[in-house]
Amino acid sequence: MLDDLDRQIVAALIRNGRAPWRHIADVLGQQERTVARRGNRLLASGEVRVQSFPSPAALAPVDLYMLRVAAAPSAVPAIGTWLAERPETHWISALSGASECIVELSLEREAVGPFLYGELAALDGVRNLSLEPVFEYYRTVSGWRPDLLTLEQYEALSPSEHPQFAAGYAELGMSPLDEPSRALAELLRANGRITIEELAAGLGVSKATASRRLETLIADGAVFVRAILDPASIGYPVEGVLTVRAEAPALDAAGRYIADLPATRWAANVSGRILVQTATRSLAELRGVMEGIAAHPGVTGVDVSLFGRIFKRSTVAYRDGKLPQIGEVDGKEGKSRTVPEGVFTLA
Repeated sequence: MLDDLDRQIVAALIRNGRAPWRHIADVLGQQERTVARRGNRLLASGEVRVQSFPSPAALAPVDLYMLRVAAAPSAVPAIGTWLAERPETHWISALSGASECIVELSLEREAVGPFLYGELAALDGVRNLSLEPVFEYYRTVSGWRPDLLTLEQYEALSPSEHPQFAAGYAELGMSPLDEPSRALAELLRANGRITIEELAAGLGVSKATASRRLETLIADGAVFVRAILDPASIGYPVEGVLTVRAEAPALDAAGRYIADLPATRWAANVSGRILVQTATRSLAELRGVMEGIAAHPGVTGVDVSLFGRIFKRSTVAYRDGKLPQIGEVDGKEGKSRTVPEGVFTLA
């Protein structure tokens, strides 16, 4: 079991996965050697892992979608596992409120039809498909602020995220990744806390060049460094997705309000509704979150469906419902089940 300091260190890594142990120690008011020892132990144990993901729009002309796959209950595990192996998918959960999987994914426009009706619809047990566009992100899990640190501590670790890059990278005039940037992203994908010295050696450039390129990619929203973990490991075992309906003029204000809640891991405008990933300590806390959202001006309804099973989180496919160890090998295919190069996640 993680104690309070362990959970605070994990929260710090959620905020800034590349923060030096010395900086985290200063923010937490702890000794550097204590934080470094505990942090390295957490990373080695697999309780938390730090990886990076390039924005999909920085790699190819893709759009972002939320997919729901209704299926026979007995078919949900096989369908979720199949989806988890696809490089297009970012995160996948089975919902307990209905017999279906909810999936975030990126697709090129011409690939939508073949993926839905040529491949997915052919799976045994699929009953219905629904694909909706993600218009805007209010929060990605890089910006989750669980109630383990103060707002001042989170800000000291890193400025607030800029979720507009997630869905609007190309529209904001950002450039596609060139080959050196792709190579840097691939090194970070294997180890988000790789040192500048190791990055420079892997790229064959100077430390100054590697540092400057990394800072630019992160600042421009081309590469996101992400801490991957199960919220239950830090005391938030109740995960679910909320569907929030609001009057059109109030939608963005409601989205920004929801994004600032400690329970919100992820929030987006999906086809004019707000979808929210939440993580809370209890059902009672979840109820309070829902009541607060329902009382916000312009909100007309809030529904919830709890997660029944996780198949993929932050592009990492689960094994038997569990986050695998880094480098864990799939016995059937003889390869790691972390997704292939160049795939990015928002949750």
